[in-house]
Amino acid sequence: MLIKLLISAFLLFCGSVVADDQVTKRVAGLDLSQGNSLQMQLCSLKPGKKMKDYKANFDAYVDWSKKQGVETFALRLTPMYHSQPNNQSGYEWIELLAAPFEVSGEAWDKWQTTKEGQALNEDWQSIADCSVSLNPIFTLYADETITAKDTRIITMDWCSRLPGVSYDHLQDKHDGMLANRSPDSPVKAWSIMYTGLGMRNAPGEYMHMLSFSDNAGLNAYMNNYANNDGWRQRESYQTSYATCTGQNVYFAEVLNRPGA
Repeated sequence: MLIKLLISAFLLFCGSVVADDQVTKRVAGLDLSQGNSLQMQLCSLKPGKKMKDYKANFDAYVDWSKKQGVETFALRLTPMYHSQPNNQSGYEWIELLAAPFEVSGEAWDKWQTTKEGQALNEDWQSIADCSVSLNPIFTLYADETITAKDTRIITMDWCSRLPGVSYDHLQDKHDGMLANRSPDSPVKAWSIMYTGLGMRNAPGEYMHMLSFSDNAGLNAYMNNYANNDGWRQRESYQTSYATCTGQNVYFAEVLNRPGA
């Protein structure tokens, strides 16, 4: 059972539902009061190809999506502090394409049936190897200062519930964490992504995605972890609720905002 855990600090970016005036309810065509579709693409260049080739293809995709009325909120993530799980192949970058589920479905149908979509797909697959999955994402918190930025720092942390912990217990815990969030927190967004289609061998049941405005914000977060009670909070979470793999860190760039 997927429960709408409303927490948006990633993000990753964009996430869940919270009845609070501070929470941005609609961002880049996404209704954050409900779950949205997040297409995750783990990509690496094929031999002899260059990143400029890939970027040209992605720019053409964005233009195509605008003409077709199926734009996504698109981000590209490149690793900063990163350790690859043993059960996943290596990749050079990650792309996140967020949209309402109905837009995601229509986009895939048009991608597979239009002549231009098929040509772009053929070119895309000739340039890079990408592992693609489709997942539900919920945003618990998103500060307006992060939603307007074209760059950000994102952390990803895969977690799985401990024995006996239900999703209801987990939601109560996350709601409490959100309620106790300091207004001075450097975490500007918190989202939770659950495993969906194409994620059978994922490192966990769900992933916390936290977004920071910049590296100064990330280091303020780490300072709180090291010199205040941040480490105690993480220890308490992993002792009583879930076991987590640890945070990988990425530099993220916004590639497209629907309607922009």
